[in-house]
Parts: sequence; structure tokens; C-alpha cells
Amino acid sequence: MWIYPVAPAEQIVESIRRLDGAGVDEVWIADEGVAREPLALFAAAAPLTSTIRFGVGITSPLLRHPGAVASTAMTVDELSHGRLTLGWGVGGHESLEPFGLSTERPVGIVRDALRTAGAVMRGHSDAGYTPPAHAAPPRSIPQFVGARGEQLNRLASREADGVFLSGFEHHDIGRVIGLARSHRPIAIALYQSVRFTTPEDRWSIAGSPTTLATRLASLASEFAPDSLGLALVDGGDLSAMVDGAIETIDRLRLHFARGA
Repeated sequence: MWIYPVAPAEQIVESIRRLDGAGVDEVWIADEGVAREPLALFAAAAPLTSTIRFGVGITSPLLRHPGAVASTAMTVDELSHGRLTLGWGVGGHESLEPFGLSTERPVGIVRDALRTAGAVMRGHSDAGYTPPAHAAPPRSIPQFVGARGEQLNRLASREADGVFLSGFEHHDIGRVIGLARSHRPIAIALYQSVRFTTPEDRWSIAGSPTTLATRLASLASEFAPDSLGLALVDGGDLSAMVDGAIETIDRLRLHFARGA
């Protein structure tokens, strides 16, 4: 499940705890600049959960230095015993416009972030970084790229561990996955954007848990992603949306169990 972080922080942390208890494999939280901060939320959720993976989906190196993001990510990964994935992108208007930031050189910006953060997390001298004596021990944290553009997905295929894909019209998904795997195989996290309380649009769908589970099963069959989930794009009642997401995932599990 992917969460847009506009609910109170305690509600988001409680939602992560509930998802973990329901056996959901991963939860991603967007970094929308001055909204609730995903790494802080994951730090709070770490001692309350046991198996669910945490994904930052995504953060922008225009908002924070990638070396500092890497250090924070390493701390959260340590607290969660190795359950963090760090997602990068240039960021959207909601996170950048309040600061008057633009997205010039998006490929170079994300490439440099991957390399700098990777050097910090590996404890290697690289990308203008030399590890100091007080640096935290190296940690192996997957780095994903979240983007819809061709060049960023080609970059991900060259230098990242995976891509986070959401907010696509159906006919675009196969093309984008092909770009993300054009250089070498990397992990694909494919998330269907859903709206529980507002009408569907050209890139999100609405419906009952049964309808949504059927849609996810179709995506799994057609595109064979490494992980599959729901991106909750409503800004409504998070607890109710989590209820719907858990029911959807339970129905999807039942679908695959019957198929087996």
C-alpha cells in the first residue's frame, strides 16, 4: 500500500501497524515536502511492526542533500532491522513549488543522488564523498527510482535496484516496464492508483474491494511485477481506506490461492 501523508502522524503510524498485523508485505509513503515526513513516520513505526517493509516513495534530492537522506535512511533501516527501501525522484509540484524549485536536469539530479547516497550507505569513497571516522556502519538498502519518463526509467535500469511505478494509464505500463528493464533486470513495484471516495479518472480507479482485487490480478497476470499494491490517492479517512485496502488484498490472496 502507498500512503499520501496528509493524515495526522499518529494515524499513519497506526495504519502501518495495522497493515503489518494483516500480513501486508510493504507500505510506501510519499515525501511531499512539508507534509508528514516518511522517514520519521517509519522510525516511529519500526518498533511497532515486525515484517512489513518500509518504502520512501519518493523523495527528491532537491529538498534534502542525498548524503543526509542516506544517513537518515540508514538509521531507520537499523531501527527496523533491514526493512527499508529508499525511493528517489525529482519531485512534483506539491513538494517543490512552495520553495520555488524547478526540475531542470532531472536525470542528472537523480543520478547524482543515487551515487551519493549509495556511497554513504556502502561506506565507500565515491561521488565526491569520503567516509569520516564517525560514519555509521554500512548498510545494504535498496534504491528505487519513481518516475514516468523514458530517460529516468533508463537511468533506473542502469543504476538503481528497482522502480516504483504508479499513476499510469494502462497502455503505458508495459512500455515503462520495458524501459526500466532495458539495461538490466531490476525490481518492479507496480501500484494501481485508487480512489475510495471520489470518482475515478484516467489513471485511477474506484470500486469495491472485489473490483480492485480483480484489477490487481489482471496487472499481475499481464505485467508480472515483483510487488503489487494500491496507491491511495484520496485525502479522506485513512482508517477507512486501510480497511478497504486490507480487504482488497485479502480478496487478491484468495484469488491466487484458488488459481493455485
